[in-house]
Amino acid sequence: MNACGAPADVSLVHAWESGDYRPTEQELIALADVLWCRTTELMGIEEPRTLGEHRLARQFTTAKLARSIGMDTAQYEQAEEQEIWLGDERQTAALLRLLNLTPLQLAKATERSGPLRLKSSTARKTPPKPTLRDARSR
Repeated sequence: MNACGAPADVSLVHAWESGDYRPTEQELIALADVLWCRTTELMGIEEPRTLGEHRLARQFTTAKLARSIGMDTAQYEQAEEQEIWLGDERQTAALLRLLNLTPLQLAKATERSGPLRLKSSTARKTPPKPTLRDARSR
């Protein structure tokens, strides 16, 4: 693990195994690399459910993923904590690509917030044009 950038001694590994200590994100990722297994196996889950689990399954720290999608780390951490995705279209596309998610999977990972809500830079700023039906009802 030391070679992977996460120094660990035997007592720390024993504390992980006994459940007395949870590894940090970097330690979890390094441990998965050393053991040649997926982080989800170490987390004891079959399929990621939350945004944080999806991120760890792809071995991203919060800072690295936030930087990769062009988002402030604190803003990304808030999205995970509140289970609400408020990234713009570019950030959302990058997140889907990097975590290998579909829009439906992202919506499920943030389901506490209801339907997937995205900030859109293409939001309609002018009222819609009247239709033939509108003209008939006048």
